[in-house]
Amino acid sequence: MTDLHLTPSVTTKRPSLVSRIVLGVCVLILLLLALLGALWLNQSNSATEVEDAERSALRAKNLTELQAADQATLTTYGWNDQAKGIVHIPITKAMELALPALNAKSATTSAVSTTPQP
Repeated sequence: MTDLHLTPSVTTKRPSLVSRIVLGVCVLILLLLALLGALWLNQSNSATEVEDAERSALRAKNLTELQAADQATLTTYGWNDQAKGIVHIPITKAMELALPALNAKSATTSAVSTTPQP
């Protein structure tokens, strides 16, 4: 006796070329719509040129004021905290006052390091 295996024929039906083209076109249209939506949202949330000019002018004004305040602090005498007795002096004067102490410290450090060890 012959042993026959009867298996049902499984056929997979491949999508036709037309249905693949339609699906591809639909995907492209959806991507295009998503891109256009993103561009629209970006444009609606961005600042206008007038707002950019106003922000730029305000930043320039703030920077000028800050630089003027810094320059005044670096070149004048004044109180930092009068209650605590803390003052500020011009930077050039501070360097003149600190230089002798730094030179003395440097001289003692070099003298100590050159002494021979027993």
